[in-house]
Amino acid sequence: MIGRRFFLLTSLFLMITPALAQQGDDNNIRIMGVFEKLDGQHMTIKGADGNDMEILVSEKTMFTRNQPSSLSAIKPGDFVASAATTGDDGKMHSTEVRIFPPAMAGLGEGQRPTKDNNKTMTNASVSEVTAAASGGVLKVKFHGTESELVVGPEVPVTEIVIAQASELKPETKVFVTATQAGDDTLTATRVLAQ
Repeated sequence: MIGRRFFLLTSLFLMITPALAQQGDDNNIRIMGVFEKLDGQHMTIKGADGNDMEILVSEKTMFTRNQPSSLSAIKPGDFVASAATTGDDGKMHSTEVRIFPPAMAGLGEGQRPTKDNNKTMTNASVSEVTAAASGGVLKVKFHGTESELVVGPEVPVTEIVIAQASELKPETKVFVTATQAGDDTLTATRVLAQ
């Protein structure tokens, strides 16, 4: 079962289990699973259906991991992703915020509703951060549009950082973006470890 921590990236990367893996609009395959092993260029992950899937990695595969951060670490120019709900005050209240590394800036840029009509996903550049004892406000820009996200003190803020393949440990939950060759071979372009 995907916990609350995974809501943001599940929406962001449109991840699905290996058993149901299919191409997205950008011809990438999104896969969610549990890392089992990396043998040379062959990575094995287990899907929610319990089946193993082999995915190739290359020198171009970007490995990242998610680590705790804070609202105070966010600065103008950072690229962030945030799931949010619309409050009774009509404002968007973040339920989780993730800070992207520069190498991933622009990924999924925009603001869109999720399957839950009261929730939105925003991927945008930060233009201003207003911090307060009761949280703060992120002013963000995407495609020439501005928006505000209210970030309460209880909202988890995490940072995606560049990692090495060697940092992957068995039983780690991973999100993989991969390309598919004509022979159905999958090659990972990005691997995010939780």
